Amino acid sequence: MREVILDTNTLLDGIDLSQYLKIYLPITVLEELDKIKHGIDAEKSYKARQAIRQIEDATNIEYKLDYTYSLPIWLDRNVPDNKILGFAKENCTINKNVVLLSNDINMRIKAKALGIPCEKYSGNDKSDEIYKGYKTLSGGTYFINELFENIGKGINDYNFVINEYLLLYNSDTDKLSELRFDGQKFVQLKLPDSKVIKGKNSEQRFALDLLFNKDIPIKIIAGGFGSGKTLLSVKTGLHHVVDKGTYKNMMFIRNPIVTDGAEIGFLPGDKSEKIYDFCRPFLQYVEDPKNQFFADNLIKEDKIKMDVISFLKGVSIEDSYVIMDESEDLNVKLMKLVGSRIGDKSCIVFTGDWNQAENKYKHDNGLLKLIQEGKGNKLVGIVVLDEDLRSPASKVFAELK
Repeated sequence: MREVILDTNTLLDGIDLSQYLKIYLPITVLEELDKIKHGIDAEKSYKARQAIRQIEDATNIEYKLDYTYSLPIWLDRNVPDNKILGFAKENCTINKNVVLLSNDINMRIKAKALGIPCEKYSGNDKSDEIYKGYKTLSGGTYFINELFENIGKGINDYNFVINEYLLLYNSDTDKLSELRFDGQKFVQLKLPDSKVIKGKNSEQRFALDLLFNKDIPIKIIAGGFGSGKTLLSVKTGLHHVVDKGTYKNMMFIRNPIVTDGAEIGFLPGDKSEKIYDFCRPFLQYVEDPKNQFFADNLIKEDKIKMDVISFLKGVSIEDSYVIMDESEDLNVKLMKLVGSRIGDKSCIVFTGDWNQAENKYKHDNGLLKLIQEGKGNKLVGIVVLDEDLRSPASKVFAELK
């Protein structure tokens, strides 16, 4: 059990106080709860009253009236959040085991600047309940050494599952570490040469480690617009097939859904021409600056294959690096159809964004089901990419509600 400092928002989110060994609570938080309790927002007022009742009943809380730590001049001591940060800094300096929990991004940014061990508390936001394939932890050297020692002894306080990644921030050294849990210990990432492809952030590097790991045949790279899920998967597949010969070919599969509801049979051309149109998102990343016919030659040599789900029944896919793109448009039945085609020497990469699922797949979503049931399976790896890295303009549209 852990020792934590809580800000006001964590208490309003209905955090279970009994799950912590000890809670340090600044008087500022109680004052804020009291103001909210008497406010005009009925929902917040109710949450504040519930939080106060829970605090009253708790036996693991230590109250602090003030702190002696001198805040930097750029932080106004009269601002409640800054009072909490000053309190947190003083207590974290005294007690290396304590961490500040907050779902306020500005609070976390300022905490990092002050060297305060801080973690995101996601509360009851359902979007955060979906397994993302990695955790973020922060703390001083003492906290990190204890984490590794406990893992070595089989003590898994943070409930890491096999193939889960860890982004670890050392507040004493201002250093970030990126690791994968192999079921017994944390191991370093194995990344491709930067000439092949380079991850732009920690999540992309997690994805690349997963995509290059032959021991994990089922790979899920999920994420929103511009997060790089298809680009990373294709570039990795090309390296496996063309450069290393790890697999005989790369196969690209899509469910042929178009926004106007037309079926593939209504599109012009023969089967290969129809499939080619659906595979453009894939082929745009198959390029070689020195050879304009690179993609066409790979297709002619059967190094690249393309198909749609309609033609997969009864097919066995052997010795292939398979990318199932736009896999948010699969129900559980179709997910099983695709996945059950994969032979022993093949791997399959599911890319997609469940938020973009077509209506008929929103309530029977195979991608979400696979994430939910694949978590903790040694044959499955999952990374959810959060950030839109395509362009600032792309991000504007990605954030439309």
